Amino acid sequence: MVTILSAATIFTMVVIMTEPANGFNRGQARIIEAIAATIIVLILAALLPIIFNSPTTTLRSQVQTNTEWYAYDILLTAISNPQFTYYVQHGNWNAIRSLLNTIVGPQYDWYIAVVPYRDIVVLTSVVNRGNYALVPLSIIPSVYYAPPLGMPIFVTSTSASMLSLNIYAINSLLGGSYSINTSAPLSNVAFIQCKNPLETNITQCLESGNVRMLSWWLEFFDPRTGVAVVWLNATGNVYMLVSNGSTPFNVLSNSYCQYPYCYPIGGVSNIMYSSFTAPYNNEPQFMNYYTQQSLSQCYSSGNGMYSGSNYLVKILTSGGTASGQSLNAPTTASCTLPVSISSNVGGINAYLIGQLMTSIPGTNFTLGFNNVNVELNICFINNTCVNDYTGSIASASFPMGIGNINVIETYGNTHEYLSLSINGNINTTQLPSYYYAYILTLSLSLDPARCGIDINASIYDLVTMSSTSLSYFYNLTSNNGLNCTQLMMNPNITSISLIIVPGSLLVRQSTPQNPNNNVVWYAYNATTIVYDLWVTPSPTTSYYMPITTSYNFELLNKYNMVPPQYRERFFLSGFAPTASAYAIIQLSNGTYYLVYLGLMSVAGG
Repeated sequence: MVTILSAATIFTMVVIMTEPANGFNRGQARIIEAIAATIIVLILAALLPIIFNSPTTTLRSQVQTNTEWYAYDILLTAISNPQFTYYVQHGNWNAIRSLLNTIVGPQYDWYIAVVPYRDIVVLTSVVNRGNYALVPLSIIPSVYYAPPLGMPIFVTSTSASMLSLNIYAINSLLGGSYSINTSAPLSNVAFIQCKNPLETNITQCLESGNVRMLSWWLEFFDPRTGVAVVWLNATGNVYMLVSNGSTPFNVLSNSYCQYPYCYPIGGVSNIMYSSFTAPYNNEPQFMNYYTQQSLSQCYSSGNGMYSGSNYLVKILTSGGTASGQSLNAPTTASCTLPVSISSNVGGINAYLIGQLMTSIPGTNFTLGFNNVNVELNICFINNTCVNDYTGSIASASFPMGIGNINVIETYGNTHEYLSLSINGNINTTQLPSYYYAYILTLSLSLDPARCGIDINASIYDLVTMSSTSLSYFYNLTSNNGLNCTQLMMNPNITSISLIIVPGSLLVRQSTPQNPNNNVVWYAYNATTIVYDLWVTPSPTTSYYMPITTSYNFELLNKYNMVPPQYRERFFLSGFAPTASAYAIIQLSNGTYYLVYLGLMSVAGG
């Protein structure tokens, strides 16, 4: 089976370095420079689809024109053709030339390069320790300094870090006896750092015993794209340890771990346990992960919620008959859970991995925060601080209530719908199809610049890799009377902070009693499985990896596998592309290639 990896998938984990080629025009140089500038990848927790990149989604430059979009559309069309990778593997370059002549408009000259990925990509700074190799990561917690509040607000957690790593790309670069296991995903991987997370000499830390192994958790691995989403309880300088054995190497005991993932230091989510039959599903203590014990209050007789061996809860609700008689479950199953995270946060996120087993039209599934408030903390020049300030400066009482914030899935007759409800005000969008296995996310984050709360909801389909999201801005100035400008300009105030405080977390499923005008047309339960459920402060998602890529045109031309007579349409002298596109493909033999397409307008383009 051929796996096609997008440039976007690969570039979510790289530091890109470029040298614009001679003959590139100024617009092309800006494109290259924009790509080069993307050295820190911000993976927003509210937008989980960015984490799981479609294998046919190509990288788009930060600087775009219509021609550049056209170049990427052409390249996507080409590599999506089932014959393309076959042609590359068997060297049928004439067929590739014919394919491009068919799909590229006659107003463009085109140039194609197919380059072995290892010829242009270098993995640097890897520490070889014999039994294992260490790949460095630099994880950077963000501090948001922005007017009008004029004070630092932490918008990412310093303990919960979320990384998106393309395992296939790392394996293609490691070489030797080191390879990350993908059949039991990441089972021979661990994460370590010096006890001082700012220390950069990991060898010295290892030799002096001044090192610690980090708790970590594999949320998801997609074998189609090679992307793994990993949570760590650390920021700073971190090293991914790749063992040459079937289990990680424990640097504290100087021996191989007894279990995969060095369990219970590391482990997998329930969805990974269920998908890969990996019985190392743990409960990461550095996140507010809800366990079956915390959900036990929901498992009372007749309330429609049941526990299982590889998931948190199965929820059953029944529709009624025309006479109001129900099946073997209630019409509504609901569970309210405490939210236990650090109070000093500028954002909070809820995540749920679920699966729709059976649906009754009209049934809705809800994930939400109840009774959300915003605490206003003010410190004065006399070293006194208050969190219930009600004077003329704030013009607001504590707390500033927002109310209930819910993301809702509703199952229709032909489609599923996603809704974002802010205290009863609902915004709804239709999903392209039913999302049977999905990641549901609800995030709240402070926006100091606008003096409000950014609210985002998203759903990601684990099967089709499609996604939908909704957003809403809650203005604290207009809704609660908070005057941010007066606060910032008051000379007696030394610091200000806003803290989002949800009362509780809600999980609920409701099925209509008598839909469709009391006509009975179903006789089964609506059933949803919740595999994993957790709440965190907004996670840290900015990091560097030591991978450099060169897109020097001469270098691409030098290592181009396409013979000269098949590389270009018109063979004009001085080819200078006005638009370029890149993608990564993987052949059935496991090798990776960069595909480059350049377009040059020759008539009216």
